Amino acid sequence: MMVQSPLKRQEVKPNLRKVPKPDITPSPPAAKKAKGKKVRKTPAKSVGFPQIKPGKVILVSIILAVFGFAYLTHVFATQKLLQEVQALEQEYNKARQMHDELKLRYDRMVGPAEIYQKAKEQGFVNGGPADKVIIVKE
Repeated sequence: MMVQSPLKRQEVKPNLRKVPKPDITPSPPAAKKAKGKKVRKTPAKSVGFPQIKPGKVILVSIILAVFGFAYLTHVFATQKLLQEVQALEQEYNKARQMHDELKLRYDRMVGPAEIYQKAKEQGFVNGGPADKVIIVKE
């Protein structure tokens, strides 16, 4: 034997929202189902998205795959070219540094000695170091 307690009324606040009451219109008698006959309902149209055919989805995916493959191929080719450019730049910098060193060496070998010799032949006298103090007599 089950014992049930009497239902208690709960204190519930009234609903402050105004909910519209549905319009109830009686359906016409012709729309009632006939016994033994099947009534076909028309499918409701989807409100949000249009119907997309699978063929279009496959086509779009193939096109995206082709563009993605082309993009990745381009990225890898660009990286390879960048590595080649950096290698050539390093080679150029080494050649330029070697040229600068050889030019400096040549200038040291030819520069001052030749100038002093030509000056001596023309009759100039070596002034010595430039740190001498000049004394002026009054």
